Amino acid sequence: MKKKSLKKVTSAVLVAAMSMGLLAGCGGSKSSGEAKTDADGATVIKFGIHVANPKKQETVTYNIVQGFNKENKGKYKVEFVAADTEAHSKNMKLAAQDGSLPEIVHLDSAEAPKYNEAEYLLDMSDFLKENKDIDDALDGMEDAFNDGKVQYGLPYQSNVQGFFYNKDLFDKAGIAYPTDDTTYDEFLDMIAKLKDSGVTPIAIGSKNSGYSMWEFNEFFSRYGWEDNEKSYTGDKAKYSNDDMNACFEKIKGLADAGAFPENMATIEYFDAKQLFNEGKAAMFGTGQWDCAEFDKNIGEHIGFWWGPKFEDSSYEQNIAMKVPAAPLVVSSAVKDNDKAKEAVYAFLKYYYGEEAAKISYEGSIFPATNYDGIAATDSQYAMNAMITALGNGWKTPKAAPDQTVTPAVQEAMYDAIFGVMQGTYSPKDALKNMDSAAAN
Repeated sequence: MKKKSLKKVTSAVLVAAMSMGLLAGCGGSKSSGEAKTDADGATVIKFGIHVANPKKQETVTYNIVQGFNKENKGKYKVEFVAADTEAHSKNMKLAAQDGSLPEIVHLDSAEAPKYNEAEYLLDMSDFLKENKDIDDALDGMEDAFNDGKVQYGLPYQSNVQGFFYNKDLFDKAGIAYPTDDTTYDEFLDMIAKLKDSGVTPIAIGSKNSGYSMWEFNEFFSRYGWEDNEKSYTGDKAKYSNDDMNACFEKIKGLADAGAFPENMATIEYFDAKQLFNEGKAAMFGTGQWDCAEFDKNIGEHIGFWWGPKFEDSSYEQNIAMKVPAAPLVVSSAVKDNDKAKEAVYAFLKYYYGEEAAKISYEGSIFPATNYDGIAATDSQYAMNAMITALGNGWKTPKAAPDQTVTPAVQEAMYDAIFGVMQGTYSPKDALKNMDSAAAN
């Protein structure tokens, strides 16, 4: 674990250094001159995406791009610039500094503000003014990427996050399904009974820990993250307080109860998901991006739950987690290239329009927009379980807690959670590490 922690510290230092490089390059993206065209005369724009294989790993987005290209053949064409998440992050920072940023880019929510501060991003306020129907359909989701002056991004999708559970395993263990009113103590009782039945209560892996955070955003919110956001996201951010300590104690309590796989330290998100798919684990924390896979492997036995309520917390407990995904941003160089801007606006109009929303639902992905008459089919069991959970009408945060902090704090947050789960850190030490990341 010491080596792992050192690796994370090194990573955080690199992130900070590259972020400083972004600021050092202030002045906005350079225009690449004339817009590029293909053999059919179509204006070509690039889309920097955070996966190496969009067709396989971001199928809905791939299908939306193909739909746009087919509809606009000979006029506009979108081409992916694809790399895995870590490489994509580094590549985009370097591209911003040398003036080669793709016209459209998927950025991590923690990184996008630095790009905006360095004036690498286009203000998308005019796009929303010109497309009021899209502005209305976003229904405030875009506010997460507005600094009060600049609309520097728009949400990639809506992320619905929480616990999926296998009803069949609960039935075999003789346990009632969790409800909106299930408390933390009742959750611990469920975990004990599931463990006694011979299954892993909660599948999770601590390798690539940023992929295993989603169920814990609800914990942070129910301990007052949004109420105290200025204390957690400003220049003087500090996390060592009674609320956050109580939150981390609850995470420790799950570990102490044996909720997680014994080999948690050596498996990653995808390994943990496989345990859930194979019926070896009763619960798995993730989001709507896994719905199609769960439909195939678990089918009608899938359930979805926001997580436990905490009776020792004085904060609002009726909180759902339907939040903006990381933003799509546009290079500021586009403003000086009329053809590129026209193509970008055309694509965004399609991406946030009704046709793309239908494609999203067909792929069991919640789009960032809301349009009447678009819904999941009866056989989309996992997505319908989420829709049922959303039917309680609970408020949702403006953004997920882990998407409101700097990259360095985000890295420390993930390390803190898994450090506590593995017994490497006490809750207090974990929070001190987050404080240090914020201070540096």
